[in-house]
Amino acid sequence: MPVGQEIITYCSSCKLDLRHVIVAHKNGNSGAIAKVRCNTCNKIHAFRGKPEEKKVVNARRLGAAPTREKPRIIPIEVEWREQLKSREKSPSIKYLPQNDFKIGDVIEHPQFGCGIVRSLRDGNKFEVLFQRDIKVLIHRLKQS
Repeated sequence: MPVGQEIITYCSSCKLDLRHVIVAHKNGNSGAIAKVRCNTCNKIHAFRGKPEEKKVVNARRLGAAPTREKPRIIPIEVEWREQLKSREKSPSIKYLPQNDFKIGDVIEHPQFGCGIVRSLRDGNKFEVLFQRDIKVLIHRLKQS
């Protein structure tokens, strides 16, 4: 299409398909359309196809890349139930900061309810999986 010819294309300013006049080509008159002038807003801008066409091109590019599997997220309550089910024969220990706990112990906390000790942290701290949250508690607290 020669310079000066009208075409209907997407206007990036008006956000509509409108009549434009071709202003410039890439590589002379034989190349692809480079710039157009909108007959409505009179702005000169780079020639763009419809937004839908760009989405198709981008989708093709994305489709060419290898798909990555999203990491499986296990809701905390499901994990809590599974852990508790595997330890249903273990007696629960009442939580007191003076008690000594080890990984796998089932504890009964007065505020958070039933939980399973997941890991021991530095010194007198340990991590517990409760039904709705993971908490860090203290143990081995010396009485004064």
